[in-house]
Amino acid sequence: MPRLCLIFLLCLCLGVVACGRDETPPELLIFILAGQSNMSGRGELNQLPDNFPANRERIANFNNAYQWSGPQEPLDSPQGQKDLCSLDLTPGVGPGASFGQRISELMPTVHVGLIPCALGGAGIAMWAPSTNPKTLYGSSIRRAGEAAKRGRVRGVLFFQGESDTASRAAVVAWPRRFAALVAAWRRDLGDPTLPVVFAQLGRLGGNLKSDPDYRYWNLLKAKQAKLRLPYVAMVRSDDLALKPDGIHLSTSGQIFLGRRMAEAMYRLLIHRDPRPDPVADRWVGGSPL
Repeated sequence: MPRLCLIFLLCLCLGVVACGRDETPPELLIFILAGQSNMSGRGELNQLPDNFPANRERIANFNNAYQWSGPQEPLDSPQGQKDLCSLDLTPGVGPGASFGQRISELMPTVHVGLIPCALGGAGIAMWAPSTNPKTLYGSSIRRAGEAAKRGRVRGVLFFQGESDTASRAAVVAWPRRFAALVAAWRRDLGDPTLPVVFAQLGRLGGNLKSDPDYRYWNLLKAKQAKLRLPYVAMVRSDDLALKPDGIHLSTSGQIFLGRRMAEAMYRLLIHRDPRPDPVADRWVGGSPL
C-alpha cells in the first residue's frame, strides 16, 4: 500500500510539472512593423478571407496596449494605446498578419510575434533615431524591449516614403536617413546583422499623379531601387491592387505584400547573406493583379 501511494504521488508530481510546461508561452521570433499608413494598414476588414490568417495559434501580436493577443486585424488597433506618438485612429488591414502566416508556413516549428509601430502620414524624418520613447523610433525600441520577454527581435519590416514625395530634398535625403535608421535598430537591439525588409513605393493612382504632394514619387522609387545595404532586401509593391484613394493598398494587395515580405525575410534569416537579394521583389506565385 505505501508503495502504491508513492507511485501515485510521483505520477501526480510529474503531471504538475508537465502541466507547468504546457502553460509556458513558446518563445517567439519577433518582428517590428514600422513605417506609415500602408504598414499600419488601410485595407478593408470586410474583404479578408475566412479564417485569416492561417496558423493563428502560432502568431501573436504585441498590441498597442502592450499586451500579447491573437493576430486579428487590425493589428494596429488604437484600443488601449499607450504610445500616443504612433496613434492611428483609422487602421485597417496591413501586411503584418499575412507576413506572420507566410513565415509560419516557411518555418513550421516557430512561433511568430509582431510589433505594430507605424504611423499614418509619418515622413522618414519622424523615424529619426532617438532615445526618447515618445518618438516613433524610441517607441519601437521600448516596445521591442517589453516584447523581448517572450523572445528575440529577429527582423524589421518597413514601408514608408509616401509622405516624403512632395519635397525633392526629402527624397534625396531618404536613402541616408533610412540607412541611419537601420544602423540604429541594429545597434540598439544588439544585432549587427538584423535583417530588414522594406517595400518600395507602389503605384500612384491616376487621380493623384498631378498632385504636387507626390511630384517626386518616381524619383523616390528610383532611389529606393538603387539602395544597397547589407542584410537588407527590397520588395516591390507597384503591381499590387490599390484602394480607390490611389495610394493605399487594398486588402488583397496587403496580403500579397505580406507574403512577399515574408519570403524575402526568410531568405535573409536562413542564408544570412549580406548582399541585397536580387530576386527579393519576385512574386513566385504569379501576378497578383
